[in-house]
Parts: sequence; structure tokens; C-alpha cells
Amino acid sequence: MKKSIGILCVFLLLTGITLNLYALENERKPELKKEFVKLKYVEAEEVHKVLRSFQSPYGRITSNHDLNIITIQDTPEIVDKMLSIIKEIDVKPVDILITVDLILGSMDLVEIPDLAKLTEGKQSKKTLESDPIIKELKNVLGYTHYYKIDSSFLRIQDDKYSDLKLGGHDLDVRLRLEPRYVKEQKGDTFQLELALVQQVSAIKTDKIERKEREIVLIRTTLTVKSGERTVVGVSKLDGGNRALILILSGKVIK
Repeated sequence: MKKSIGILCVFLLLTGITLNLYALENERKPELKKEFVKLKYVEAEEVHKVLRSFQSPYGRITSNHDLNIITIQDTPEIVDKMLSIIKEIDVKPVDILITVDLILGSMDLVEIPDLAKLTEGKQSKKTLESDPIIKELKNVLGYTHYYKIDSSFLRIQDDKYSDLKLGGHDLDVRLRLEPRYVKEQKGDTFQLELALVQQVSAIKTDKIERKEREIVLIRTTLTVKSGERTVVGVSKLDGGNRALILILSGKVIK
């Protein structure tokens, strides 16, 4: 009889402790809010990484790569904060329209046949000399003749890589660039990482093996204001008697 009473007391004691812990847990656990968000422009995994730092101990964030949906569950205040962050980052990326001019500066008239062909049908020498930037380059670089080798434009999204072929014939160069849009109160600008490289073929006479290698002519990072035209860089050729000049302008299109 005493043994049964003892067991009953222990059972009641354990039950009381369990009920108290359960009640305490329910009392401390806040009300949670759950939201499903279908993302339009950014990937769910990237948003997941950003929101993780705002998550409370009660919260849970999951992402679906195939449907590009992110699910957030947390206290109402934190969920509202996360929804606000998603609204700021899930926006359509801006486009940047970039115009590129590849100019040859020379101390004398161009006599190389292949290079002369590149100037045919291009902007006339007279027109180039009337260009304000060319006038400035004459004072700075000292070259007396300027020829437009190539001109091209491309439309590229913010934070996307692009590869553009310029020149032709014996002057085979590629322009690689990646812009990053910067929103400012005074005006739109974008940062630009670019490299102008020349494709050069090397031939081994013994095995007649042709290989290509790249020579970096210009590599730079710069900030460009939307609508402005600027000289990106100069690469000297032929010991300095000639130079390739890269001129660029960009316009932010929202």
C-alpha cells in the first residue's frame, strides 16, 4: 500500500513538472506569422542568405529553387521587416546602354594596308578632329592623326558580364566589361570593370603549331556618370609612335 502511494506521488510530481514546463514553453513562445513570397528578379537562395541575419530563434526560412519562392515564418514584426527588405532587393535590374569608340592615334599617316582598310567607310579624319575629346587628346598625347578603328554599342544589364569584339583584320581585340549601377541623389552613375585584350597568334615553325594568346592592352576600374563620354585608357603601340585609345559613354536606362 505504501509502495503504491509512493509511486502515485512520484507520478503526480513528474506530471506537475511536465505541465509546468509545457505551460512555461507556451507562455514564452510568441505568436508567429507565415508568408510565401514569389520572387520576380532575384534568386530565392540569394534572398535567403540576406534574410538569415534577421531571423529570430523562433523563425524559419526556406527557399524553393525551382519555383523561386521563399517562405518566411517568424514574429509579425520580423516578418514585416523581411517583407520590406525583399521589396527593396527584388526589383528589375537597370539596363546600361554603352557606346564604345576605338581610336588609333598616330604620329604619321597610316600606311599599313590592313589598318588603312579599317578606316575606310568610317568617320572621316576631319570629323574626328572636330571632336572635343580628340582636341583634348592632341594636347595631352601629342599624336597628329586620329582614325576611328571601330565603333559599337551594347545594352547590358546591371552586374552582368559582356564580351565585345572590336577591330578586325590584323587588329583583333576584345572588350570585356561588367557594370554595376550606383544610385545617387545627384545623378545616376555606374562602376565599370573592363579589360581590352588583343588576340595574338603564335606559330611554331618546326611543328607548324598555331596557338593564340592574349595581350592586355587596357585594364581599369572607373566610375562613369550616366550620359557622359570619357577616355577610358590609352595603349601605346610601335614604341609609342601609335596608340589605341578607348573612348566610352554610358546611359542608365530604367
